[in-house]
Amino acid sequence: MSDMVISIADRYSKFPAGRYPADGPFNAERFRKEVLLPAIDEAERTGNRVVVLLDGVMGYSSSFLEEVFGGLVRARRQLGERLKTLLTIRADDVAYAAAKLDAEQYLAEELRRG
Repeated sequence: MSDMVISIADRYSKFPAGRYPADGPFNAERFRKEVLLPAIDEAERTGNRVVVLLDGVMGYSSSFLEEVFGGLVRARRQLGERLKTLLTIRADDVAYAAAKLDAEQYLAEELRRG
């Protein structure tokens, strides 16, 4: 199994913000649909893992993180707990440790809802 690393700062924006398209061009829904979901689908086909790297952005709102990671579960509910093996959320810089914990919590909460 190999890792497909997606740096939000490098691949999407250093200024991610908002939940929906009306909130701006670098919103969570767009990131999830255009970047993360295709990567998850490819990982499912190939047996690889997606690593989302949170480092390098100006900050995260809770709505952005919830829509990306909670929304991922809602969009791929059929994968259930398998999402935990397909996806790793990473923060190498301690400044993003709280965002990592929040993102993991949103993912876990939505998985519990089943």
